[in-house]
Amino acid sequence: MRIDQLFPAKASIVGKTQNAQPASVSGTSFSNSLSEALQKANETIVQSENMSEKIATGEIKNIHDVTIAAQKAQIALQLTTQVRDKVVEAYQEIMRMQV
Repeated sequence: MRIDQLFPAKASIVGKTQNAQPASVSGTSFSNSLSEALQKANETIVQSENMSEKIATGEIKNIHDVTIAAQKAQIALQLTTQVRDKVVEAYQEIMRMQV
């Protein structure tokens, strides 16, 4: 049995790659994406703090919504911290490279 019979779609793609157009590059840069993610995480944390204040003053009666908002804020903060740690680790690895 020939291999191209197992993957007929892949065999047809391989033949077309020579004339394929280059993939388009997305319009957003890494710094823009990172900035937007940090802004969203900050908004989530601020929303959680506002809801905590409102539950303390009695404006909100449903504690479930406040708990969910607090968990979302905690997860956003953990994700932000992990991304920061990975970026710092990558930077340190690059600085250790010998030229």
